[in-house]
Amino acid sequence: MMEEPIVIRRSARLEVTGHGAVAAYIHTGGKVGVIVEVGVTRDETTTTKAFQLFVRDITLQIAAANPICVDRSSMPAAMLEREREINRGQIPPGKPADFVEKIVDGKIEKFYSGVCLVDQAFIKDPDQTIAQFIAAKSKELDDDLVIRRFLRYTVGEQITG
Repeated sequence: MMEEPIVIRRSARLEVTGHGAVAAYIHTGGKVGVIVEVGVTRDETTTTKAFQLFVRDITLQIAAANPICVDRSSMPAAMLEREREINRGQIPPGKPADFVEKIVDGKIEKFYSGVCLVDQAFIKDPDQTIAQFIAAKSKELDDDLVIRRFLRYTVGEQITG
């Protein structure tokens, strides 16, 4: 029997802080895995079918859309500044500074919609953002739902930093 070498290059552990749940999802084919922590204000919310479907939709979103962070406040500052510099470099020289910054701000908004989970278009309904989806589910469940954090792993992915 031939042995397959397995190398674990990183690991992490999520635990619920306060009320909420941690859920995991392995995407079709086993190449992408997601772990997410969702906070609530009432423990009984986590036992409902609607909450469980909500968490499943969030893990599917993370697996499919590959966000970098939950929201703008959790965006790494160095990554945001690097993106701003890239966008500044794409604007032809000679433009007024305030004009350049307005263009860069617009491009950063588009960047956020791609990499911040709550700013992304919901894959099951692209007419709403994940923030709107969370708000609707919060109202439906009569509780405050919040995505606290997530991890997304891909088999063979390049590890940076």
